[in-house]
Amino acid sequence: MLIRRAACLHATVNHQVLLNTPENRRCHFILSNNENQIPRHSIVRRIHTTNNRNNAKKQWDEFVKKWGEQVDKLKKKADEDRQRQRDRYQGEDTSQGKNDQFDDLRALKALSYLPTIEGFNNKFDRALSRIPSGATLMQKVDKKYHPYLQLSRVDKPIGSWLLFLPSAWGICAASNIFNLPSIPLLFLFGVGSVAMRGAGCTINDMYDIDIDRKVIRTRSRPLASGALSKLQATYWLGAQLALSSLILFSLNTTTIALGFSSLGLVAVYPLMKRITNYPQLFLGLTFNFGALMGYTAATGSLAVTPVALYLAGIFWTMIYDTIYAHQDKKDDILIGVRSTALKFGDKTLSICSKFTVLMGMSLLTAGMASQMMPSYFVLSFISCAMILRGLSLVDLDNPQSCWNFFVMNRNIGLLIMLGCITGRIL
Repeated sequence: MLIRRAACLHATVNHQVLLNTPENRRCHFILSNNENQIPRHSIVRRIHTTNNRNNAKKQWDEFVKKWGEQVDKLKKKADEDRQRQRDRYQGEDTSQGKNDQFDDLRALKALSYLPTIEGFNNKFDRALSRIPSGATLMQKVDKKYHPYLQLSRVDKPIGSWLLFLPSAWGICAASNIFNLPSIPLLFLFGVGSVAMRGAGCTINDMYDIDIDRKVIRTRSRPLASGALSKLQATYWLGAQLALSSLILFSLNTTTIALGFSSLGLVAVYPLMKRITNYPQLFLGLTFNFGALMGYTAATGSLAVTPVALYLAGIFWTMIYDTIYAHQDKKDDILIGVRSTALKFGDKTLSICSKFTVLMGMSLLTAGMASQMMPSYFVLSFISCAMILRGLSLVDLDNPQSCWNFFVMNRNIGLLIMLGCITGRIL
């Protein structure tokens, strides 16, 4: 009589049928000597099935083992790259010439004579200390309005500076020789930059509310933390856009047209991090539109100079925002957000140094087109050299180092603005 047990292996040994399963099934039976009880083809089929399963399991184990070895190699290489970056940031070059991504920066010996990122920032902070900071403004406003100001990043004005400065370049470059730029235009674009930057941040946070809750750096934002509702954010967005519109409609027709054409970029930029590896490029296209608008507000028409300044601004944004994105790269990987920081990876510093060269060429083109005086070219050169100096010092695995580099770019923009002003009179 055949005893039925699942997954037993049949074999005929000494005129007996032996049913033997793996050890964990504990199945071992000897049937009668009558071989006709179990058809021979059934025994062969079951033996083949078992062999196939054993082969498949063996192949799977080998695949898992090889895959694990590859993952371990990649982790080891990433750890070595991070350690080399830390050693360089601390001034201890233990790579012995093996770290190729800094070769183009090492070649510029003169960079060592420029100040460090922190020293450069401290000098400008002292010079600008009389300008009220975002934190000072927050202290003077009732606490119930703080979530609205935080939503617009009033407490972190670096973004407003980076939006305003390309506009200032355009306005200053448009002034006549031996004349200062229009102060009223600079004021209007300054206020407009704060309002439009606040509107952009509001739109961004409304899009990214679920993502912000998963990222340590952004989970305290008003919408992500629940301090404001989406309806309240919508009303606040409307107020900021209304103020921006009032400023825009006070300008000439060409500038108004350019302003409306930029709204599409403002609306779609927050979505780019979900669909492309180059959201920083779209930020550059959006943030530096002021270079075109500032020039047309002063002259009423476009020319080679504002276009060249616009291109310089795009390359500039690709540099500072790529470094900025390295702060969140671990969280971005986990939640699926894309950025040039992840796309460029270990080649970030080398690629950004090339962007710096392209930025310098664009600034040179703008200066030649508008017949700037020597001071413009000197300050533009210093600005690009300081960016290269920062790239040679920044530690991409240190969020504070990345933030310091990002903040440094406000001062880079101010140097270029100063160059545009003095380039008309010196």
